[in-house]
Amino acid sequence: MNEERRLRLVHLTEELRRLNKEAETIYIEQVKEDDQYEADFFNVVKPFAEKVDKVRAEWLPLALLFVQEEKPLYLHPSQLQQTEENLEIVAIKSFYKATGKKRQMETFKSVEYVLQQLYRALQNKMTD
Repeated sequence: MNEERRLRLVHLTEELRRLNKEAETIYIEQVKEDDQYEADFFNVVKPFAEKVDKVRAEWLPLALLFVQEEKPLYLHPSQLQQTEENLEIVAIKSFYKATGKKRQMETFKSVEYVLQQLYRALQNKMTD
């Protein structure tokens, strides 16, 4: 993987980590805490989901290429694909009261774990 693609993947991974954290904060501080909260699909949920979708659509092919070429420890293509699916869940379900807290929190943690592993592997390759 060339340097330009690697740097782009670092940027996209950081952005997905930020979006995952943002969704978690919204879920914990607004959705679950505010009794009056109601999801605003067109003004809040849809734009957020589209932002996540745009980033993850560019992220997945680069992440898969990195894992296939560089073969970092503890990272596999199936994990990346599952993370991409989990990001879709995070982007939408984080805005709805009916979303179960335990499962949603596990999804946030799972996404963060894989993104963090990828980020570390990228950093290690850049310092080699």
